[in-house]
Amino acid sequence: MSTILSTIQRYPYFLLVLATFFWGTNFVFSRLIVEYVPPLQLSLIRWTLASLFFLPFVYKELRQHKTVLLANWKVLTLMAFTGVAGFNSLIYIAIQYTTSINASLVNSLSPLLIVILSVFFLKERFSAVQFAGVMVSLVGVIIVISQGSFERLLSLTFNPGDLIVLVGVFCWSIYSVVMKKFSVGLPKRPTFLVTMYIGIIGLFPFFLFERTYAPAAIAELPLEVILGVVYLAIFPSIVSFVCWNEGIIQVGPAKSSNFLHLIVLFTAIIAVIIGAETLTLNQVIGGAAILTGVILASNPDYLYKRLRKASSLHKSMSR
Repeated sequence: MSTILSTIQRYPYFLLVLATFFWGTNFVFSRLIVEYVPPLQLSLIRWTLASLFFLPFVYKELRQHKTVLLANWKVLTLMAFTGVAGFNSLIYIAIQYTTSINASLVNSLSPLLIVILSVFFLKERFSAVQFAGVMVSLVGVIIVISQGSFERLLSLTFNPGDLIVLVGVFCWSIYSVVMKKFSVGLPKRPTFLVTMYIGIIGLFPFFLFERTYAPAAIAELPLEVILGVVYLAIFPSIVSFVCWNEGIIQVGPAKSSNFLHLIVLFTAIIAVIIGAETLTLNQVIGGAAILTGVILASNPDYLYKRLRKASSLHKSMSR
């Protein structure tokens, strides 16, 4: 893994695109796999395999930073329950009731929620442009989950899967804010591995409960499903994480955050290409509103700079 990264680390934007591409495939392929492996069992199996694959690459760092990791066990537990266990399990539950495109669209609200939570818990400033972004994205989410039907909106008969995704997005936002606040003194790769282990422990009781009424017959699974689970454990779990971190180190978090919007694009393209889903006009309109709002809320400084530059150019041309 380190050899591959050392070869392509000169192309940080490619790494960021690669990370979001694999995260996009997670929405599509997991929706197909949950037909054979129930969501909580899929989540635990995925992260167990991911931790086993990742351990050899992080073992030395894990031993070196053992004291720091133990001292921050409360933070790591919160991150594990909201990020690894909570978010991913809720997404897998949700895609049983909604489309992978819808799930990725609603999931794109996470940067907005991160901004809002950062205002309350990290005391960050919240500008008028960011507020406008929140409102625009909220309209987009309403269009997606109501399927563009005003009657459906009034009757509140939303797709339960979309609402479950919203809960998952809230969990991911909490995880991101906690990571932003406490990750300064934490080693990135060992922290990720430890949150995997804690998340697996937290998922295990739910895994056992789900098996009492919907056991997955692992030995009888088709080969393509088994390969699909292994794929989820390696690429959307480990490779995306490593590529994202390598890219963000070189590009910076502000520019990197915009690449998260590509998850929706990749999810839609893959789902349509393999014939798993069709793209609707409501999803296009709602998705455009969500992404516009996210960009406004996540990058107000960039927007201000562009407006000032345009204003200065206009004044110079009018003289």
